[in-house]
Amino acid sequence: MSRADAPPEPADPSGPPAVSRFEYNLLRLLRFAVGHMPIEQALGLIAAKQMQPPCLSAVCVKLAEQTLATAGVLALVKGGGWRADTFLMGDKPATGRAWERLPLAERVLEFGELPLSFLLWLTAEKPTDPDAAKWNPPADDLTPGDALFFWLAFDALKNDPALLVAVGGKKVFRDNPLCRLMAPAEFASDEPAGLRFAAWMTGPRAAILECLQPTLAARWIRSERGKGQIEDWRRMRETGTAEARTLEAFLMAANTAKRPDLARFLLKTAAAILTQPDLTPGYWTAGLKGTGPGRLADRLDTQRVALAVPRQLETLHDWDRRARAVGYFDDEYAAAQWWKGEWEATGGDALTATARRLLDQLEPLRTG
Repeated sequence: MSRADAPPEPADPSGPPAVSRFEYNLLRLLRFAVGHMPIEQALGLIAAKQMQPPCLSAVCVKLAEQTLATAGVLALVKGGGWRADTFLMGDKPATGRAWERLPLAERVLEFGELPLSFLLWLTAEKPTDPDAAKWNPPADDLTPGDALFFWLAFDALKNDPALLVAVGGKKVFRDNPLCRLMAPAEFASDEPAGLRFAAWMTGPRAAILECLQPTLAARWIRSERGKGQIEDWRRMRETGTAEARTLEAFLMAANTAKRPDLARFLLKTAAAILTQPDLTPGYWTAGLKGTGPGRLADRLDTQRVALAVPRQLETLHDWDRRARAVGYFDDEYAAAQWWKGEWEATGGDALTATARRLLDQLEPLRTG
């Protein structure tokens, strides 16, 4: 028997699993979306339209599931879950790393169909093409894992201005509370929508916020430090308004759920900004060019909303006052003592006094 007539040798089961070219590109874009591949390597794939197959192979789906699960856990661990920290469980503080203090049911990341659906669209279509097929499912059915994935994907895609315009209005980003909390300024031009954070105060979503507290603090500190570089009055007003609405909705939900610990990132942000010497409102508004809106009231409103973070100190100060009123035999005593300790360690009273002084400087008609 000649070599040509010989039966084909069986595939090596120990070798890499075989996927189609489309599936290979989809898996590469998945790695990009979760932050494991630089945008420079992904732009060529995103710009190329590819024929979508009728379905994906079981091998491809399995690899995507594994990547999603691994990347999600890694993002939370690196984001802050590795720290031995203290958060509230019921009415009592619990200390440890995320996997030590949280029950298993709150550490499970489940993913639905939307991440894979998004990757199919991203691989098959050129998002910046006006003729691209419409993909814009509602965000109502996002699982905690889905919400985390779409924040990671948005964080990767927003580094390209054209992609940010193309995908920023998608509901899985625009209506995703985690995206709005991480980057409210990126959605500043959107019409105000009801931000619902209640579901993020319990279960796996609250666990995500616990893990990402250092990341949230770093993002908000960076945003505050960058405000002084905003030159356009309209952009400043939209940014400040988006930040204020996001923080107000988040703090309202945290207060209702008795989870002040999930707002600790805001206290850390205030401590990093408001302790600087000789601080004035110009720290936020000095970059504005020109005279701004024609009406004085509009100019003052723009400057007020620029200080969205200092304005929230009153809410946090109210939490401290309530905590001090909780008696020893009350059920919430341990949680109240924990918040008092955080407030005092951060210098909350001094931060509130600084915030009030800054806001008073923006009220020209106020006397005394």
